[in-house]
Amino acid sequence: MLVLLSLIGICNTLSYPFSSGISGKISKQFIQDFTNEVADATERFMRRSSFSGRSYGSDYTLWYSGVSVDSVSLSPSISLWNSGSASSTSAQLGVNGAIRGYISASGNWEMDKEFWFYTANFAGWVDISASSFSITNRVVLGRKSNGRIGFSRVPGYCSASISGLDVDISGSWFSWVFNFLIWLFEDDLIAKMEEFACEKVNSVISESLQKYESSMLNKEYTMQLTTGGSLEVGFTPSVITGGSSCAIIVAPSPLDLSGVPRGSSAVTPAFIPDRKKRNAESTMLGDLDLEKTHEIEKRSTDYCSSVPGGSSAVSIILTSEFVSRLIRNLHNFDLLKFTLVERSTSGNRMTLDVTRNGRRMTSFNVQLPESDGREFASFTGKKIKISSTSSPSVRLTTSGISVSVNLRARVTLTSDNPNFEIRTEFESRAEWRGTIDLTKTGGRYSFVPRSVSARVNVWTGKIFAQAQHGDETRSGREELDDGHDILEAIERLLNSVLQDNLASLLKNDVRSGIPINIPYEYVTVGSANIAYNSDYILITANSIGVSL
Repeated sequence: MLVLLSLIGICNTLSYPFSSGISGKISKQFIQDFTNEVADATERFMRRSSFSGRSYGSDYTLWYSGVSVDSVSLSPSISLWNSGSASSTSAQLGVNGAIRGYISASGNWEMDKEFWFYTANFAGWVDISASSFSITNRVVLGRKSNGRIGFSRVPGYCSASISGLDVDISGSWFSWVFNFLIWLFEDDLIAKMEEFACEKVNSVISESLQKYESSMLNKEYTMQLTTGGSLEVGFTPSVITGGSSCAIIVAPSPLDLSGVPRGSSAVTPAFIPDRKKRNAESTMLGDLDLEKTHEIEKRSTDYCSSVPGGSSAVSIILTSEFVSRLIRNLHNFDLLKFTLVERSTSGNRMTLDVTRNGRRMTSFNVQLPESDGREFASFTGKKIKISSTSSPSVRLTTSGISVSVNLRARVTLTSDNPNFEIRTEFESRAEWRGTIDLTKTGGRYSFVPRSVSARVNVWTGKIFAQAQHGDETRSGREELDDGHDILEAIERLLNSVLQDNLASLLKNDVRSGIPINIPYEYVTVGSANIAYNSDYILITANSIGVSL
């Protein structure tokens, strides 16, 4: 099993600084694909451009103008290097690129040639080809002069080399003479073509890097919630590292909440503070202590083997710290606070309207056993209030995301004739398990819930009953054991509400998805594999298209 996991790029644990936030592992193959696109864009750019120049001799001046590229074919190759440890704020990842191929161009030429006291003018056409044409350049991903992490093209690093040059001058009676003397201005022509090539390559690289930087790095994405608030996920990198086969970008991914989020609150204080629990599972859940102390390991500068992910793809690592922090922040928006009011009942089928903080959300039907339908038939009003009593406990398993939370529910049943009211208070522990998908939604890539299921353990301890008879009001409260028909019916109603319907309500709350900083405009993800581990979720996109 360990051998299999290593083959598919999955390790069991993540070390600092990869153990928090979000990490992106970009394979050398993807960088090569990006470089191929840069080469293609350079070819297109060069074919749309032209250059001019002139060459001097002691008794002549040669002009060439409107020289445009007729044909160019470039084949790039890259090498990666890493500078600094993963904990260093000044670490950089460099990409050395080399583009090789051939080029042919054509344009106009004109020459002034001095013959004693007379200057003759000649003009015609020129065809140029080079069988060996290469450009080298360097791009660095690291902290820039403005303090932010991004892409930088190393100034002055570009160099071009042309050999195997063939120049053919035509259009004049003396063209054969100039072809024989082409060596006189060949060096000037080569220098001009090399300058032209670097100018175009630098332009394409700078434009491409700016596009990717603005859409990937130092960016925030907003997730709108049905509660009316929003959650903003930041993607400003803190660490740049990698090695000879990958680049790794680590972002702490801070979460910014807006829309006046609140902390968790119960629907009502407990009737009886010290009540007995139905079973051992009913213990309250406290907050997880996610603060961990890490000691930075001293290791070689190649970190590609330290971070999971494929060798020919782009991988995204959502750490358990980030997933837990995200869900706990969503919890502050009262996502687990509902009011359910009976709209209608037909036999043993009950329709409930669902609201949250006065905002109507949806309606759903609850199918009850026939015996429970008879128990509820004498009550004209039914209301359920649900809220959490603790912050959720979040953990990752090999099958997905597990979220556990303690809930409190108050069920109120009223009767008009006779004037009677029953209020029951229940404690429950709910666990939701789910998985995610990477999809295009709302003009961006997002992680959306795929399958969400719930398991609920409901227990009760208190019941409050009040009856009005004439001018006399009688009431009482007590802790009840199992066996009361109405109590058992209410429990089954709650189980149906919580287990069968609450999962779909929560899924609907986050239907817009958790945004991720994959540049939608320039990268197309054909398919993605998602694997779950106790420390992280690994999303590997194997089929990726790059465009500029």
